[in-house]
Amino acid sequence: MRLLDITATAHPDGNRIDLRWKIPPPQEPGNGQIGVRVRRGLRDYPATPDDGVLVKEGIGLSEVSDEPLQGETTYYYTLFPFTLTPGNPPLFPVDPPDHAVAVALSPYDFGGLMYSLLPAVYHRYDAETVPPTGAAGLAGAERGQLRRFLDLPGGELNRLYSHARAALAFLDPQRVDGRLLPLLAQWIGWRTDHRLPLDSQRNQIRFAPRIYQSIGGVHALDATVARVTGWTSRTKEFVHNVARTNQPERLNLWSALRDSQGEWSKPELASLDFAHDGRPAAVVRDGGSAVFFYHTRRVHGWDIWTKGFADGAWQPSEPVISRPGVDKHPTVAAQGERLHLFWQGLDPAPPPEDRASPPSPDPTWRIWFSVREGKQWSEPVVFRDRETARRTPAATADDAGGVWLFWLEREAGAAGTWRLRYNRRDTTGWQLPVPAALPLEGDSAPRAEEDLFALFHPGAATAKLWLFWARREPLGEGRTRWHILYRSKRGLDPAIADDWSGVRRLPPAEDHHDRGPATLAPGDKAIELFWSSTRAGGWTTFRNVLDTGTDTWGTSQQVFAGPHSMRAPLAVPIGDRTLLVHRSNRSVEYVSETFSATRTLDHRYAGTTTVDTRAKARLALRGGFEDFQTYLYDTGPSGTRVGKGRVARDCVGLYLDARGEPPAQVAEKVSRLSGVLGEFMPVTARPVFITE
Repeated sequence: MRLLDITATAHPDGNRIDLRWKIPPPQEPGNGQIGVRVRRGLRDYPATPDDGVLVKEGIGLSEVSDEPLQGETTYYYTLFPFTLTPGNPPLFPVDPPDHAVAVALSPYDFGGLMYSLLPAVYHRYDAETVPPTGAAGLAGAERGQLRRFLDLPGGELNRLYSHARAALAFLDPQRVDGRLLPLLAQWIGWRTDHRLPLDSQRNQIRFAPRIYQSIGGVHALDATVARVTGWTSRTKEFVHNVARTNQPERLNLWSALRDSQGEWSKPELASLDFAHDGRPAAVVRDGGSAVFFYHTRRVHGWDIWTKGFADGAWQPSEPVISRPGVDKHPTVAAQGERLHLFWQGLDPAPPPEDRASPPSPDPTWRIWFSVREGKQWSEPVVFRDRETARRTPAATADDAGGVWLFWLEREAGAAGTWRLRYNRRDTTGWQLPVPAALPLEGDSAPRAEEDLFALFHPGAATAKLWLFWARREPLGEGRTRWHILYRSKRGLDPAIADDWSGVRRLPPAEDHHDRGPATLAPGDKAIELFWSSTRAGGWTTFRNVLDTGTDTWGTSQQVFAGPHSMRAPLAVPIGDRTLLVHRSNRSVEYVSETFSATRTLDHRYAGTTTVDTRAKARLALRGGFEDFQTYLYDTGPSGTRVGKGRVARDCVGLYLDARGEPPAQVAEKVSRLSGVLGEFMPVTARPVFITE
């Protein structure tokens, strides 16, 4: 049912709007009575019989006066006709409702103002004038004839002035008359979608400048999809899914906390200071805080940076060693309030006393160290001599005030052979003039290749010093796998070597790699080991507990499951909790500050790696929004790219949530979206629509 001759008129006296309409005769005879419900809105027409403010409702209602209203304000009315039958609620038809709009006037009383400007003699004689016959009871009947006459031009002046005042809101999308919104949109070059409610049109005009500023960005694409289709979407740039042979994984720092009940929190990003390998080092402080050191890539080379963790939150990062060259793999130990920092550095330059010599064509790894007392770090100094290559330092501090340092040193006269050596530093200096080497493993020196980690176990009754490392071992048919090995030392005298245990190993998993050991001492007879392994398909973090009394291991457990790489773990005690820091190529999610509904995943850290067919969680992501794997460039059949070719540098994928709509309607909306999207994308980009 549609009402006829609908009018909405502002009353000349102000603060009131009069509505009138006609109810058409029923097309079919029936027992129901026809009524009308009038609802009022302030920025848009009420959409349902329960929206807005109820003005009036009645059977056979054909007019209504809405008051009191605020002058110079636009009011929107929706008239909902209904049929009422005895014993039943009102039945509203499904036809589109009827609308009316008007601007309420303000009672400025311009007639009274003009009357007051006349000479007093006019007032005297007009006041004595008797109202005409039949005027009693009418508005203003008590006024004189002249006064009532001036109300005629005064009313029009009230109308003109009210509309002029209302025009001050023409530039405010929230207050402007909805009928003028297309003009306001046209001024800024915005296409008005007349199918949308007025409130949505207002919001579009309001946010249009921000969308224009973000043209070519993800925010503009998501906002355009929501505006045109009403769907939510996720936008993905496929440039990071193109395989690149010179792009390894960019491993950022992530962390998770384990509470006293053994439950792990969800991993959170700690720093975007990335590296391709290497574990951070840490010193635990009183009060549940820790200071971490790690290497990261900078424009001039690899530097050593530090980052603190206190009060359950990460502190800003700061550089410690920042200079041209390569400084990597830091390790740190505390000697009272003094921090000893060691790291592996590439030294291509000649010694300071011989600057006239050219740089060495064969750079050599050396161990450097620096000491911090207070807040200042000493100048970096080469550990021992420059002639011998040394790398992979690992430091720890004991409870007697000593600092132990382990490292790999190239043997003289044996090209390519690295020997594991160590020394202890007390408050006066290094105790051994010639560093000691670990005892033989059978008939040969113990072979250690990477990932040295030293632990002092303060509560142990027997072995207090533990050393873990990783090395490759043959698996047959020319294959090798990484395994973790360890030894322990009973005493703290570096000159005594016969108190070292034999070489033992973490129970390996068949045909899998184990690397990056890092340990905790949770009890007097236990050591908790964290390491990286491919046991679950792809690199992830595992843990196990060693009973030092019986030298037996428990059952290995995966700490975090997921498709991303999780490598180089480091666990430190933070009060009654454990903070686990690791490196991962996990994608980083960003929430738009402009459009809170826009969330993007940054996949740039995944890099290009060899496909592992056992990594089922990673392979299951193929084709999805979270897929971070890389593939060959999609050139299309015969070198001609088709519209659905995704893996390309210029492709932007729009994952659309069609919410189960019929295929025909989905195709119609996608077609409409493709015609509009070009205005908000770079000319060099190509959209691909993927309905989820």
